[in-house]
Amino acid sequence: MDFITSRASNKPSGFGLALQFEPIFYQLSDKEQKRQLEELLKNDSSIDVYDELESHLRELIKIRHPHRKIKNEEYPELINQHLAGRDRFEYGVWVYYPWSKKLVHLLEKEEFIEVRTNRNRYKLTDEEQEQLSNKKIGIVGLSVGQSIALTIAMERICGELRLADFDIVELSNLNRIRTGVHNLCLNKTVLAAREIYEIDPFLKVRIFNDGLTKENIDDFFTGNGKLDLLIEVCDGLDIKIVSRFKARELKIPVLMDTNDRGMLDVERFDLEPERPILHGLAGDLDPEKIKDLTNEEKIPYILKMVGAETISTRLKASMMEVEQSINTWPQLASSVTLGGALTTDTARRILMDEYHESGRFYIDFEELLPNKQDAYSVNSTEEKVKNPYTPLTEKDVKSIAKKYLDTVSAPDHLLTEDELDELINAAVNAPSAGNNQPWKWYYNDGILLLLHDKYRSYSWGDYDEMGAHMGLGCAIESVHLQGVLLGLDSNVEVLPIDDEPRLIAAISFKKADSFDDETKKLAEHMQIRCTNRKLAGRAALPEKFKKEAYRALSDNSNMKLYYTDDAEELDELGEIMSACDRIRLLHPQGHSEFYSEVRWSKKHAEETRDGIELAAVDLSQGDVAGFYVAQDYKAVSLLSKWDKGTAFRKFSEKTMESASGALLMAIPEFDHKNLINAGRDVYRVWISANMAGISVHPMLSPVFFFSRLVVGKGKRIPNRFIEHLKELRENFLNIFPLNEDNEREYSEVFLMKLAIADDMGVKALRKPKHEIFYRG
Repeated sequence: MDFITSRASNKPSGFGLALQFEPIFYQLSDKEQKRQLEELLKNDSSIDVYDELESHLRELIKIRHPHRKIKNEEYPELINQHLAGRDRFEYGVWVYYPWSKKLVHLLEKEEFIEVRTNRNRYKLTDEEQEQLSNKKIGIVGLSVGQSIALTIAMERICGELRLADFDIVELSNLNRIRTGVHNLCLNKTVLAAREIYEIDPFLKVRIFNDGLTKENIDDFFTGNGKLDLLIEVCDGLDIKIVSRFKARELKIPVLMDTNDRGMLDVERFDLEPERPILHGLAGDLDPEKIKDLTNEEKIPYILKMVGAETISTRLKASMMEVEQSINTWPQLASSVTLGGALTTDTARRILMDEYHESGRFYIDFEELLPNKQDAYSVNSTEEKVKNPYTPLTEKDVKSIAKKYLDTVSAPDHLLTEDELDELINAAVNAPSAGNNQPWKWYYNDGILLLLHDKYRSYSWGDYDEMGAHMGLGCAIESVHLQGVLLGLDSNVEVLPIDDEPRLIAAISFKKADSFDDETKKLAEHMQIRCTNRKLAGRAALPEKFKKEAYRALSDNSNMKLYYTDDAEELDELGEIMSACDRIRLLHPQGHSEFYSEVRWSKKHAEETRDGIELAAVDLSQGDVAGFYVAQDYKAVSLLSKWDKGTAFRKFSEKTMESASGALLMAIPEFDHKNLINAGRDVYRVWISANMAGISVHPMLSPVFFFSRLVVGKGKRIPNRFIEHLKELRENFLNIFPLNEDNEREYSEVFLMKLAIADDMGVKALRKPKHEIFYRG
């Protein structure tokens, strides 16, 4: 229901004290109204009477004689002259406010307005004030809107206000809504109307307590005359869209204040009736389409509309804590008050035909009064470290290769063009951490060399290049298995030159007639290997998988496998992984490296042909929005400072909720050669899992952090994270007892999430061959 007020009656509106918002007027020169007032006072002795008419008359006389300094003793006579024999108590109007039981004696309407707006002159001339008194302004949303409504009322730049909001005043609103605790649980519309009438009982206020609805929208916009201006400051995307379509249809200008960075949005539909709503930021949304969207589906549109790139750092940080440590977006009284001023000033100029622009405008105090010290700086020990390497060029590759090739003889078998092409195709498709593809390949005189492009793999998260070397091992095994398909037996020499760490392996080939059954089977199925980040429900994995995983290891492997499919352990593992992911994103370099892997669109992925396209990850619209906002490390640094950022844990936890099992791979000696061989085994086990219909999703942050913590003695881990990581690893060892009954101490190097999931969807792209392969 919308409550439409009427000024025609002096009687209460009749829908209860909680919804009363109109004052009652008594003209004592009218005998019936005088009788009614006397009856009211007789029946209710608690009514407070305020009669300061003499002070009002003094002001009236003073402002009408600005050139004259009137002495105090002159006022009684001047007041008598003004009253001209009229009874002082019957002069003017008595206004009763039933909600507060206050009865106030005031000047007549014209004199009241003359005195109340006197300090507006000549910011506003009398003629302009009169012109504005005929304007009608609608306000949708009465949190920010309350400040705007009261400022408009104080400045009196309209004659009628229409207020729409379905909500009530809550205690948490009092950080920005100016009222007392006695008004809690009152309709926001009623509160605003009462306060406006207490400022100026002669203004007209209409309230819509159900907010803006399909049933009342026409009345709101055109009832009793069309609006001259709409001010939209509500939270609902639906209303933002619907109200603008209606405003554009009726050629009504729209203002919106976001109370962040002093942003004011202006849409001059009166001057540009074909203008796209919200400057085109709403895309193809219209009132019909938006009603079918879920809240999740609305998120991308909301981000575009508010301008996720331009909102303040603190609001970005706060957005990441919504539904984590706070319920909704924060608002400050200072920003809301500023919004009242900005919106009222612009509204006045639009209504007076003194402003004609559309656009978004900012009055950002942090820019106007900047802090000379960076308020969002991080601890110096946690600053990003510049990549110390340069990209490996073709010239570099050939120079390094020459050092090795000069010391060896050419093998018996020289690869044909077709063989070489097939081998490099396989090498290109090997997996790597974050799809960074840290390799260069070089072929000359029958020898295929693998080199490590350290520029591509340099990472704070990748302790001692463990991830890079396992990726290089995967690439070696990919070439080896492809050779099997070609009838070629490969001889792999790892780290042939000790003083040139960028040279990883030399591979030569010879013809072979037979291979062991396991290797041949893996080779025949290597094309199905993929990373599947899709989420699924937990389902039992094939019993034979564990045996097949061990069978997949190479003959000379020293790797140990640890497996769990226990639901409680998987949930605990989700907690561990999510905590590690949070640490990564709160650290400046970890944050930078994470976002260096993200490819936001298919076009972005095709341009770089590396990293991970978001479409390959099973993300909700809310997840994508969170990732997008979290790009700004200044905002993330605040979360780090506040010890927040639990939202960063959500995706990892959700990922493990869909896990059917987890497989940990560990090695006894943590060195580069063992890591490369570990990569070869990872590749084989991965194919074996995919052959069994099991999806694999590497979850590397725990093993990377724990290796840095244990093997690296905590090197470059901020002190504030050390103890937490120690606790996490203790919990990790409860799931995977690495050193239980082992003669040697093992180190975790690779963790796979295992699931029965749908098709993987988008496949990560690889660099073209000409960028990673050179010939002698």
